[in-house]
Amino acid sequence: MRADLEPFYSDYTNALQEKNLYGKVKKVEYLKTTFQNTKNEDKAILKKIEEYTDFGELKKVKYFDNFGELTQTNIIDYNKNQKFIKSVSINKSNKSNIIQTSEYDSIKNTSELTVYVNDTIDHKTTFYYGKNDYQVKRISVKGNDTTEINSEQIFNENNKLVFATEKEKGNDKSTITIRNKYDNNNNLVESSHKTEWVEMLSETEWKDGRISKQTSYTISADLKKHLNNVTEFDILFNIINSKEYEDSKLHRELKFDYEFDENGNWIKKNVSMKEHFNNSKEFVPIYVDTRKISYWK
Repeated sequence: MRADLEPFYSDYTNALQEKNLYGKVKKVEYLKTTFQNTKNEDKAILKKIEEYTDFGELKKVKYFDNFGELTQTNIIDYNKNQKFIKSVSINKSNKSNIIQTSEYDSIKNTSELTVYVNDTIDHKTTFYYGKNDYQVKRISVKGNDTTEINSEQIFNENNKLVFATEKEKGNDKSTITIRNKYDNNNNLVESSHKTEWVEMLSETEWKDGRISKQTSYTISADLKKHLNNVTEFDILFNIINSKEYEDSKLHRELKFDYEFDENGNWIKKNVSMKEHFNNSKEFVPIYVDTRKISYWK
């Protein structure tokens, strides 16, 4: 494993960083092999193909069904500033085409997204941006309906987001509230996402400047904290263990083992499961993910 690499956890500058891919990745083919209650592997099935620009953004994605048949193709275009301007999504199963176009106004600090379904405008959304390029308002128009969402943010002295609200104009019950807490090294250690009905809470543990564990909870109407999931990561932010809980009781556990290429990207992921609700004593292999990765020269 490449200990000299450091993953990005936020403030991504391209898709490769967001997808935790290292090096100048050009193409990734995803294949999955499942186990049918036996130790013998089934045939690997192609699930997805991603193609990237030389500046690290997605330019084409193909999706395949459980039989390896193509179901959907997305093609993405960018302008000379490497900003998204158009995507075309072709769905073979329902024979639909979705086109999204985006235009930018640097003076007003806005962008406008227009969505077409089968060559007919479905809706149009204008985004307004403020400090740190965070969205402060968006106005969506669909037919005769107009929806306005207003947002506010508060940042700490290190320009880290500590508080944000999002509210639909004319709807007092639509408020979404986000609260973030950081440690002395500006690492995010707690994040809350609260709506009228429920609050989702995430706690993050760090080790040597890297995320090592994340724990998620639900705080429902009874104000009780219900444990949902505990996820552990390796130093490159790949999941190595995930514990799932129901009613705060351990339900099942997944274990992930990897093989890596010389660039630090995993090329094989073995996944096994232990069903605690069935009092299982050992992990059982359930599937293998394989990635074939090629790079820009």
